[in-house]
Amino acid sequence: MEPAQHDPPATVPASPAPVPDTGRPPALWRNRDYRWWLITDTSTGLGRALHNFAVPLLALYVTGDPAQAGIVAAIGQVGRVVATLPGGVLADRHDRRRLILLGTATGVLVAAALAAFQMAGLLGFWLLTVLNLLMNVRSGLFDGVPNAALKAVVEPRTLGSAMAANQGRDAVVSLAGGPVGGVLLVVGHAVPFAATAVLNLFGLLSVLRIRADLRPLRGTPENDGDAPSGRTGYLREAWEGFSWLLHRPELRGVMAISTIVNLGMNASVTAVVFGLQQRGESPATIGVATASVGVGMLAGALLAPPLVRRVATGWLSTLGLALCAGAVAVLPFVHSIPAVCIVLGASMFAAPALNASLLGYFTVAVPTHLLGRANSALDLLAMGAVPLAPLVAGFGYAAWGWTGVLALCAGICAIAVVLAFCNRRLLAIPASDRWEEHAAANAREAALRR
Repeated sequence: MEPAQHDPPATVPASPAPVPDTGRPPALWRNRDYRWWLITDTSTGLGRALHNFAVPLLALYVTGDPAQAGIVAAIGQVGRVVATLPGGVLADRHDRRRLILLGTATGVLVAAALAAFQMAGLLGFWLLTVLNLLMNVRSGLFDGVPNAALKAVVEPRTLGSAMAANQGRDAVVSLAGGPVGGVLLVVGHAVPFAATAVLNLFGLLSVLRIRADLRPLRGTPENDGDAPSGRTGYLREAWEGFSWLLHRPELRGVMAISTIVNLGMNASVTAVVFGLQQRGESPATIGVATASVGVGMLAGALLAPPLVRRVATGWLSTLGLALCAGAVAVLPFVHSIPAVCIVLGASMFAAPALNASLLGYFTVAVPTHLLGRANSALDLLAMGAVPLAPLVAGFGYAAWGWTGVLALCAGICAIAVVLAFCNRRLLAIPASDRWEEHAAANAREAALRR
């Protein structure tokens, strides 16, 4: 392993060597720092996928009750949401490389504790709830840091391609998480958590290979952001991320839409997992079913890069939402494993292009010194209702069964689609080659309204 790279002196910030402008974006995959960033984010993401797959099933084995399993997952999600805002402030205050190191080290410790307690036969309802809460708090504090660091690793012209590539990576992680988690659970209930610890350790080692300066305070204003003037307290600094979002007219409506659709989609997938487990399917079979989400995302990720470049972001994201909601509306009426897999895959087919376009535009628009807080504000608003998803799935399945709870999830997704088609500001966001121009125009408008 190469020696760890030390940060340059604060008075001489590192800057990339000038690259001649050939009219085409530089090759993303020739960027060494981006490759190591992707390895870091992928390894920790796969560890997170294994943990999130294993915990609900292990909670069902421990309690035998979908409602109690939903409580375990919901408490963890609440912890993640609560920790998201302070995590954004941390990402904008401190060296993002050191934060990634701290986050991965904490992940190693908590995952190892889960594995050890399970092997000792001590992992009951309350201990599982507490350790899952700790892992999710860790996620809220540190999982957004790599995204905040991405802008320092790639050039603005390659952000769209980077976001599309990340969606492909997420698809592979989602595809692998279910089957791998299911197989590991068959081997032993502690094994997925041991694997999570190893993957976090690998992420810790990989981030040391990134040479770019990942410190957030560069003193260079971007778009409508002023250079940071100093620390003003966690609450005030966290509010700056919300304030920036609330003053951007093209993004305000996206927040409510994201909250609603995330609730519907997460509740539907969790309801499928609970339903399959309750009717006696094996962990491996459930893993295959959830892997179909990754298959759909992977297929969609192959089309995402050209779509992000050529199709207006507003229309691409809105039509993608409609496709996702339409597939969820079919779920209540299918029961066989092959049919469930096909519909789940279809529900996620448009997600990579949708996410790459909206998140790419968002990253271009946000000033670098605000990226951590703006990302955490967006995550909090988008994921704020997600802790309700396991409760909707658990209590909904217990009350109404497979058809009833999935019909409720489809109705939630339909509300998001209606709101998206009614949002003229969202529909006006252009394709990626005009993101900077559109973001600058909206920044000027936001400045005039303040």
